Amino acid sequence: MQKLIGQPEIILSDRMVGEIEIRNATNDDVGKILSIDNTVFSTAWSPSFLRQQLCSEKCSHRVIEKTDTIIGHSGLIRLHDEGHVTTMAVSPKNQGFGLGSLLLADLCSSAIDLNLATITLEVRVGNLKAQNLYQKFGFVPAGVRPNYYSDTSEDALIMWLSDLFDEKVQQTIQETKEKFLLTGVKNG
Repeated sequence: MQKLIGQPEIILSDRMVGEIEIRNATNDDVGKILSIDNTVFSTAWSPSFLRQQLCSEKCSHRVIEKTDTIIGHSGLIRLHDEGHVTTMAVSPKNQGFGLGSLLLADLCSSAIDLNLATITLEVRVGNLKAQNLYQKFGFVPAGVRPNYYSDTSEDALIMWLSDLFDEKVQQTIQETKEKFLLTGVKNG
């Protein structure tokens, strides 16, 4: 495991900040991931679909743990030379503390490690909080998928981060990680 210089409590392959650890998801995590999804999303993936994602060489699925309890997760699929965010969620009682930013910084770092230059995602047009988070990292609106979400027929806003290696994007990723080093993770 590779450590950041001068910051021994952060581990990059399984990133750790104090009590917080971000690591690759395993099959043992499926129930906990779906439990979060059932509280955050109107519809959740099936256990079998999530297990397929975890086994795919094209997918990276990460969990964020606090004192051995999964409190969030994110997923990325590699499509040729670009990434696509498949999911991202933080348990409701742990929202509002910047953990979504930390997960997104981790996803971007994972994409960079895979030598991907771009990332896309879909987000509900009414989810302004998530859109603001994505914009902070450099994602910009690129189109709309009408009636994308089957539970409500809500449109999806397609967002695109066209250059992961852009200096501003790199700075946002680094500043997000450093924020957690300097302030620690607030207890939700």
